[in-house]
Amino acid sequence: MIFVTIGSMFPFDRLIREMDRWANDNRRYDVFAQIGNGDYIPANMDYVRKLSQSDFTYTMAKAEVIVAHAGMGTVITAGQIGTPLVLLPRIHAWGEHTSDHQIATANWLRDKPRVFLADTDADLSRAIQLALQTGKDGADRFSDKADPAFTNRLRTAILDYMR
Repeated sequence: MIFVTIGSMFPFDRLIREMDRWANDNRRYDVFAQIGNGDYIPANMDYVRKLSQSDFTYTMAKAEVIVAHAGMGTVITAGQIGTPLVLLPRIHAWGEHTSDHQIATANWLRDKPRVFLADTDADLSRAIQLALQTGKDGADRFSDKADPAFTNRLRTAILDYMR
């Protein structure tokens, strides 16, 4: 199953529309989406408006691939369970978010294992194919520990500040 999620704060009809088209074009009948309160209603994939947190986590764990906006909650959860993740960031100029921080987040994640970026709608299909080829073996999960280099810099800054 491919799970599509747009997060819980804002609608993201562009992603839902593109995935609905992709599901039809690829004859994938196992695409399930959490669509939020957007206006676009998919015709080629099953959907719900919102999942409870426990159902959301369960669905992510069951998924072969997750396709999502570049929201950190989704990124962290996918990374912890080891599911390949395809990201299509929201774009501020198109009214999809309040800033372009998702583009920055996506760029930061670009070379991380099991993360596939769709910089444009046209890139989405290729990113999904790469994620499907990667498979879900649970390898390369995100660590739940901070990078030691980061914590050392933070420790140094705090100690310097306290002096």
